Amino acid sequence: MKNVYSIRQVNLYISNMFRQDFMLNRIYVKGEVSNCKYHTSGHIYFSLKDDSGSLACVMFAGNRSGLKFQMQNGQSVIVLGSISVYERDGKYQLYAREIFRMAWGCYMRSFRH
Repeated sequence: MKNVYSIRQVNLYISNMFRQDFMLNRIYVKGEVSNCKYHTSGHIYFSLKDDSGSLACVMFAGNRSGLKFQMQNGQSVIVLGSISVYERDGKYQLYAREIFRMAWGCYMRSFRH
């Protein structure tokens, strides 16, 4: 059989496709926080959802230092980050760099500059 690939090769290929897509490397996504978990490592794992679906997200501890609010399920937020593949599981997710809390139809910056 020609062109038989390993799982690793397929996931690496897809991951490279995501990395080469300019829009997915700096994207703002709005939604409602769901399944929010603060891990002992300092990472925050959560989903963003709206009426049509959900998107898995992670904010690594190194990006979390300026977060001004405690994320909770049900909050409306805008997340700036990049979408890529978590190769071990073969699933794509949003890697959050900044999070903005939405309030009264607008947003409040969550990071200090």
